[in-house]
Amino acid sequence: MLLFIILTLFTPLSMAEAPDHEDRIPALLNLSTGFEHEFYADLDGEWFFFEEKLLSPTDVYHYIIRDQTSTVHIPSSFKKQIGASDTFGTYATRVKIPEEYIGRTLAIHIHFQYSAYKLFADRVEIASKSTVGTNALEHRTEMSPMLGYFVPITEEILLTLQISSFNDLRGGLENSMYIGDAAVVGQNFYTNVIWMLFVIGCIVIMGIFTILFAWFRRQERKFLIFGLFCISYAIQAFFGDPFFYTLTLLRVSFEWGTRLEYLFAEASLLMLILLFSQWYPKFSKRVLTSVFAVTVLIMLLTIVTKPIMFQQLFQYVFCLSLFVAVYAIYIIRISFKDLEIHDSPNLIGLIIVALGLLNDYMMSLGWIHSIKLSLLAVGVYVVAQVFIMSKSYANKVQETEDLNNSLTLLNATLDEQVNVRTRELKLANEQLAHQATIDSLTGLYNRHRFNAFFRQAFQEALDQRTPLSVIVLDLDEFKKYNDYYGHLQGDKLIKEIVHITSQKLPPNSLYARFGGEEFVVVLPYTLQEEAVKIAECMRAAVEDAKLLHEGRQNERYATISLGVATLDHRAQFRFETELIDAADQQLYRAKREGRNRAYAVSYEMT
Repeated sequence: MLLFIILTLFTPLSMAEAPDHEDRIPALLNLSTGFEHEFYADLDGEWFFFEEKLLSPTDVYHYIIRDQTSTVHIPSSFKKQIGASDTFGTYATRVKIPEEYIGRTLAIHIHFQYSAYKLFADRVEIASKSTVGTNALEHRTEMSPMLGYFVPITEEILLTLQISSFNDLRGGLENSMYIGDAAVVGQNFYTNVIWMLFVIGCIVIMGIFTILFAWFRRQERKFLIFGLFCISYAIQAFFGDPFFYTLTLLRVSFEWGTRLEYLFAEASLLMLILLFSQWYPKFSKRVLTSVFAVTVLIMLLTIVTKPIMFQQLFQYVFCLSLFVAVYAIYIIRISFKDLEIHDSPNLIGLIIVALGLLNDYMMSLGWIHSIKLSLLAVGVYVVAQVFIMSKSYANKVQETEDLNNSLTLLNATLDEQVNVRTRELKLANEQLAHQATIDSLTGLYNRHRFNAFFRQAFQEALDQRTPLSVIVLDLDEFKKYNDYYGHLQGDKLIKEIVHITSQKLPPNSLYARFGGEEFVVVLPYTLQEEAVKIAECMRAAVEDAKLLHEGRQNERYATISLGVATLDHRAQFRFETELIDAADQQLYRAKREGRNRAYAVSYEMT
């Protein structure tokens, strides 16, 4: 007896509450297979439903084991299941997950529900929004998307969702939920948020731009109305499905969030109709006045009445807007006779917006299960309107330019001669400036340009304590080449060697003709070791080219000799002339020791 009491006292609470024969509960949703790379799936399918019962997970176990339940297919609404939206209940299902995800963090994405809810994974509450109640006084709804995280300890999980809906047109588990690896679910959730906020932001920016444009050009009423339409719809999208405003620091109650959603939806419809009347003068003033009066009345009622009232009123406004849309399409069609360029994009844009709004309207009534399309449709229509307005404005600018050009041509007879002479003088100055820095034979920079560049590079190297290398090169026995082949062939050899060696230089170098057959390369930010490699590549390239030189005694091909010197922490020079002289000395050394060589300053020498 004492042993029984001890075991009873120290039995864990979770075990004490667990009902017998849990393995007898069927897994309604088998998600254990078909996920090779990442686990992510919707929870659509058969769920247990307990009408007008708010059950804990433990209670759900008992009801299911006693077979005191029925199943429904979700997503579904209370109205479809029991014929009324004002009610409460509990949904539950047994989910089988892949075995490899046991012990890993999973997440469930609740897109949003038109109800208050509380979600449990096994016996752990993982997501809760608003207050679930059994009557309108206890119940409080705040629709927003949520992520619930949990770590499963078995392959099968019991999901329990307590839910209630009062004073709303819709209710129940009407939108899909998704389960999967926490990282994958989070990424999909925030990607959708960022994408929709990006589209909303683009629409807002376009609205602000067109409003400011209309402000500075007071006669452009179309731009003002279009800007107000963009701002109105963007605000409506922000406060509407999927209620992103609840994820921000903005503290707005669900009732006022819903009120703002419907208020700006009605304002956007009104702005859209006003915009059409501006684009197409054939739009009936009587129809416009009627629509304006009805919409303003509904907007006033939206401000002062409860959500259940203005939500029902909005359905009539939407039906009215569909008739107006059909009438607008008729006006656009008959306007095709005028062959205006904006007719075709307007017609296409209107059809896209109408289809998107119709899709969302049928979704809001629960008639279809789809995705929200109105935001994308309005985005496409905004692009179409931008094209129309840009084209119209461009045509006006072109007309103005044509008039200005005509006036300019009448007064340009004398000015034209001055302009021609000015252009010729400018071109001549540019050519002189170019010739002053370029060697005419090789196309390299000349001695004048080298001096200016080298002086500046040397001073920057001293100030910034960065390395600066110089390569001086000379054609070996070039006089003999000229004596044997003539000066014209000698010039041709110089150009050929310049072409070969210039391909071995880095982009930041300066290659100049120093005089005669002697050339110099300035290499900023280059250490001596790298400069020697560049010099050796230039020497080897000329040697490999096998340029015939019959005037030489010991060598039948043209070669070059090079000298390298570097300003760095190991070799300091006070003046640029000292650095170039050091490279010259290495060139003379290469000449003395047999030519076709590249020598650098020895640090022991300096």
